[in-house]
Amino acid sequence: MSKKRRDQLDIFDLIFGVSFTLWYLVSQVIIMIAKILMFGYDVVTIYQSGYKEKSGNGLFKTYFNKGLMGEFRLYRKLTRVAPRSNIFTNVYIPGKHTTHTELDLVLISDRGILLYEIKNYSGSIYGSKSDVYWTQVLSYFIKNKFYNPIRQNNLHHQSLASYLNVNQSEIVPIISFTNRSKLQRIDVDHRHYVLQTKDTIAFTKKILKDGPILFDQLAINQMLYMLKAASLKGLDIKDAHIQEVTQLVNK
Repeated sequence: MSKKRRDQLDIFDLIFGVSFTLWYLVSQVIIMIAKILMFGYDVVTIYQSGYKEKSGNGLFKTYFNKGLMGEFRLYRKLTRVAPRSNIFTNVYIPGKHTTHTELDLVLISDRGILLYEIKNYSGSIYGSKSDVYWTQVLSYFIKNKFYNPIRQNNLHHQSLASYLNVNQSEIVPIISFTNRSKLQRIDVDHRHYVLQTKDTIAFTKKILKDGPILFDQLAINQMLYMLKAASLKGLDIKDAHIQEVTQLVNK
């Protein structure tokens, strides 16, 4: 190969290397700016949306807790389609197998009660109604098991119906996974809703718009009063609930 040809290749390699480095640096700066803007949006809306007041969880407790962060982001989206006063988070009511059971999010409307179990998981999700545990697959080498959320939410469903003195048919139980998840093989029947966040919001809008009227304002006011009384419980109740659930799982 001639010296001139080698020089041309060296110049090409140099230009390619510099261009790739610049592209990489610019892309990283854009990603960093996007993360900063998202963090700022989260900071503002944790307080602006009423989540802090509703849940008792401030910025740092929420931001560094995966479960609470998933709960907050779904709560924030729900406040855009329903009155904030009708949405409750971290609700503690009498449980079936424990003194209390914790409900992630509850939305009260004249067209029914929507009960959300939130799973802030990424990766591919596999499971069926009959499985005791479902599987989260992050890679070929990383697979995690978690308790069947259908079974988990069924207990919540029964407890909420009993607490509010309504028919179970008047409550819509929803399992909501983050949009970062892929619901690969989810085998459930038509009575169970396992959705990503975007579909959870679309489904909620449909019920609030097209669902049959089930409750009058008097009934709604009574349920709002009861759920408000069951919210913002002290650490003693929360810690006792965690211990009871842990003991139940370990049996």
